[in-house]
Amino acid sequence: MTEVTINNNLEEVLSYKLIRSRRRTLGISVRRGIVEVRAPLKAPKYWITDCLEEKRSWISKQVSLQKLQLQDIYRITDGAILPLLGDTLAIRISSHSRLSGKKVKRASISVEDSILWIIIPPSIMTETALSAEQLQEEKATQLFLKWIKTEAEGYMSEATHALAMQMNLNKLNKISYRRTASKWGHCTSEGNIQYNPLLMLAPQFVVDYIIAHEVCHLRHANHSKQFWHLVDSVYPQRNHAENWLKQHGHRLAIV
Repeated sequence: MTEVTINNNLEEVLSYKLIRSRRRTLGISVRRGIVEVRAPLKAPKYWITDCLEEKRSWISKQVSLQKLQLQDIYRITDGAILPLLGDTLAIRISSHSRLSGKKVKRASISVEDSILWIIIPPSIMTETALSAEQLQEEKATQLFLKWIKTEAEGYMSEATHALAMQMNLNKLNKISYRRTASKWGHCTSEGNIQYNPLLMLAPQFVVDYIIAHEVCHLRHANHSKQFWHLVDSVYPQRNHAENWLKQHGHRLAIV
């Protein structure tokens, strides 16, 4: 993967990441404000540049929109407000024990009275490349991502098994969790379902829709009319959930 730039005297410099592979066509996408170009192994640079220039207007609009969206994402900082399945949590970050008031030696994270306590020991706050606030956010985010995965396993795994059993679908094999850039869920032909744990920051009706969507793939491994009919019969709020994700899904991309 290489980052290069093209320069048009009439417009701004356009940066993109070039990925070459054994493919026949050129693909251009924008993810989280970064332009990715997938090209054939031997595609000449001038051809890639010409294709980018043709789509410069669309690319610029996507980059600008996504950069604005990235400013709107949830961040794990002291005092921030964070949703969890529709409930609201206030984040408190400290290096002291809530009980004794003394500095702690081990990191921990817990919820009490609608407060998400993230306790970070001073011993791990030793990096100097970042400011104190940046370092605190980075360490708190690392702890949060482990915690939200555990929360997702507790709610989503149980709900997935329950729905599959209710629908008499015995194909469910394994449930896993991984943060991805473009998918909230995925179901393989072997019956393995994968979820993005950050989905737990959405309202419960959205989480339940993604669960229904992936469980229905255990019967229909496609997006045929039969698949969507099954989804609608299982979860009538599909359109409401999809509209919420279109409008607010970008906020769940914690970095």
